[in-house]
Amino acid sequence: MKVFVSSVVNGFEQYRAAARRAITLLGHTPVMCEDFGARPYSSQHACMTEVDQADIVVLILGANFGYQTDTGESVTQQEFRRAKAAGKPILAFLETVEMEERQKVFSWEVSDYLDGLFRVTFIDQYQLSDGIVQGLNQMSVNRNAISEQEFVQRLQQRNGNGRWSGYDHQARLEVAFLPQPETAGTLRSAHAQHEAFFMKICQTGLGLLKDGYKDFDTAEQTGIDTPEVKWRHHESGLCSVSVSLANASTSRNIMDSFYLSPSLVRKGAEAAFGLLSEGKGGWFQIGLYGVDHKVFKESPTTATNSISMPHRSQQNLEERTLLIPATPAAYRHWLDEVMFRFERKMSM
Repeated sequence: MKVFVSSVVNGFEQYRAAARRAITLLGHTPVMCEDFGARPYSSQHACMTEVDQADIVVLILGANFGYQTDTGESVTQQEFRRAKAAGKPILAFLETVEMEERQKVFSWEVSDYLDGLFRVTFIDQYQLSDGIVQGLNQMSVNRNAISEQEFVQRLQQRNGNGRWSGYDHQARLEVAFLPQPETAGTLRSAHAQHEAFFMKICQTGLGLLKDGYKDFDTAEQTGIDTPEVKWRHHESGLCSVSVSLANASTSRNIMDSFYLSPSLVRKGAEAAFGLLSEGKGGWFQIGLYGVDHKVFKESPTTATNSISMPHRSQQNLEERTLLIPATPAAYRHWLDEVMFRFERKMSM
């Protein structure tokens, strides 16, 4: 990949050298203004052209704003905005140092919570180099990940059509995970982890020790079944947790069975992340099944004799995303979006 390095040059030589070493270490091509040579057009044209042709932009900000162009922007700021407008992947690194006021404002633009980037800070050339290596490695994994369509096909191939025997007509949550890069050949290891996985299920509060579990094994899958949870691990590395969402209320009011608890869905989805991902990045799918006659609300605390049911024929809802890296914070942020969309779809 061609990696454009965007930063001031004067006084930043050691950091730019560290960036060059990190990029070449991974077999990529650093694109740096020091190497441009003579060209029959302006320096601004040269920089913008190289940004356009790069696969990734590494942005490094220090204390100084740098040369201010006639637009009031710095050269680095122009490069950042050009890359962002073109939808280029940008890895941002901010030096932990007191910045000039204009540079501070620029760093806020780069770091904006909604429209900016999740940036990494550094205090020396070694931290910068390590951060670039980690970031580029994650980008490489992301670029080489299978497509969403391929992920869906893997899900459909599971058990022939991807359905769970005995769960098809029952409200349930399923979280599926496929690591990227793929980890084929893990079936034997997963088969030996039945008891350990059951203990993890109990620790999350999704199962009870007294209920025990049953082993599940076929030629291509292994897993366990408990009264509330099913876990499957496929030889391809695809794994999933399915949680029953049947109303466990002791109330005799039949209307309670029409409510699907958002808090129970969130609890199950958060627990499944810890059970499945184990710090790896990859494709995730969160699905709700058997929800055609459900309302996405908590059961009322007092008995009710009527309920307004939506006219919805859709039985299944699914949301997918590729998370690399799959941090708990990134997953929770995505889960917030998933819960919002589930609520909207189930209210129509």
